[in-house]
Amino acid sequence: MGEQSREGHEVAFATWASARRLRSADEVWIHCAWKPCLWWAALWDKNIHWMPECSYDPIRRAYHGWKKTLVGPIERACLRRAKALVATCEAEKDWIQSYLDPHCPPVIVTDIKRFFKLGNGEQGTGNTGKTGQTCFPSDRPLHLLYLGRKHPLKGLELLEEAVRQISSAPHSPFPVPPQLKVVSNAFGEEKEQVWNWCDVLVLPTLSDNFGLVIAEALERGKRVITTDGAPAWGDGNDYGGRLVFLKGFRDGTDEVRVGLLKDAIAKLVGMDEQERMHDL
Repeated sequence: MGEQSREGHEVAFATWASARRLRSADEVWIHCAWKPCLWWAALWDKNIHWMPECSYDPIRRAYHGWKKTLVGPIERACLRRAKALVATCEAEKDWIQSYLDPHCPPVIVTDIKRFFKLGNGEQGTGNTGKTGQTCFPSDRPLHLLYLGRKHPLKGLELLEEAVRQISSAPHSPFPVPPQLKVVSNAFGEEKEQVWNWCDVLVLPTLSDNFGLVIAEALERGKRVITTDGAPAWGDGNDYGGRLVFLKGFRDGTDEVRVGLLKDAIAKLVGMDEQERMHDL
């Protein structure tokens, strides 16, 4: 919104917009899917760009799948009215195309990362200046942050189990057990306080396309652990060692997923210890 406003465009947000307002808009962007308010917008406006935001991921389509099967004809009829469908990565493009019928518009891939100052490990707060990795104090718990809504497809229960197992292990690599903070609603100064507390953001998602919170963390120089459930971040860029991308998580068993999270969290301590020894 800020980018468009700086270019001189008038931008407005709405959940349910009037037909008159929709018709008067030069361009309408629809985000997400499966909602009557979005079908309404598609009915009245013909210059529509639709970003489903991983709504057509097979894993997400299977969640409450019987409802989505029932409204599928309505959903596809609305998609046919769009000027373009927009994905945030090639994986999401494949998900969308697997759901469409032959009469739907083309799918365009856009690079959302260009709107963020992610750097390559040399930018952001709290960096060492060598690798972009944050050195964590050894005299306090490692602060792990989950920032997002509590949803079965976000993997929060898996992260909680990984932290529990690390904390109860007889030979834990942590001098002090890590602390996990779960925050679903924080804005303004409260949100900044949460980020100041955070050492590592963990998004153990099973189904995301982009994961906005990952970009927010990298902008602040934080380390991030995420999974192949957020495929937009699987391009091989680790942002100076700050991004850990767990492959095999999305399609693994819960035991495999918890193990991947435990290993990723435990390795952070070893990496930091090497940095401390290098500085001595």
